Amino acid sequence: MQEIRDSDYAELHCFLISKGHLMRGRKPRLLQIALDDKPLLQQLARSQTRPWYQVQHARLVLAMAAGERVQTVASQLQCDPSTVWRVCRRYEQAGMEAVVERTPRGGRPLRISPPAARATGSTGLS
Repeated sequence: MQEIRDSDYAELHCFLISKGHLMRGRKPRLLQIALDDKPLLQQLARSQTRPWYQVQHARLVLAMAAGERVQTVASQLQCDPSTVWRVCRRYEQAGMEAVVERTPRGGRPLRISPPAARATGSTGLS
């Protein structure tokens, strides 16, 4: 059997990495950000007055555009990897609106019922 030298192993290792054969998980897909959106996303990511989901979505879109892996972004932002995928796909389809607007949730819509009527016929409102 032929002995493998360290230099041969290093060359093989570099070759496999360059071809993407040693990476585990999904192949990272670079997210393209529109030039007009980048300053807005950076401003949102630094905001201390915007809703948290907007700040988080801006941060994860910027991280994915920088080439970070989904698992890394999810662990840094303490969210599920499916959230990272979902927000990135929505950004690709709808642009900045997908980052800023909250997605509608399923289920029965919220209703505020009027106060119950008292025995005297008043509603309790003065």
